[in-house]
Amino acid sequence: MSDFTIFSDDVGKVRRLMLAYQASVKADYIVLCHRDGSIIAEVGTLGIDATPLAVLSTASFDSARQVGMMLGGETFQSVSYSGEKRSIYISPVDEALLLVQVFPGSRLPNRIDDFNRLLVEKLVDAVPAFTQNTSKLR
Repeated sequence: MSDFTIFSDDVGKVRRLMLAYQASVKADYIVLCHRDGSIIAEVGTLGIDATPLAVLSTASFDSARQVGMMLGGETFQSVSYSGEKRSIYISPVDEALLLVQVFPGSRLPNRIDDFNRLLVEKLVDAVPAFTQNTSKLR
């Protein structure tokens, strides 16, 4: 597991940004996690323990990156899956952090890539340490 910490003021900023984003894209659940599966912040509910979701999402994203490398160095910016009852969108905030977003239904919101990019920019502006040394966020 990671050995980082984050100030409570920063957690408050992150949660406020994630809550506003969640309302605008109508996500059931959003989690910001470290690439080791540690949960940094979450909004919404799924009714299940989110830790396995974070760990498996990390593995899925890393797997997609490996597929991209096999295809000649393609860098995938996100991974998404659509199910009958829920859809998921996984994207990096930086090398060490991922956003995992769960939506109701079988379709992701239109322009999810654009909305996600704006949230990532706001998160990095709010907590610059996210793109600095994420092994020791303080």
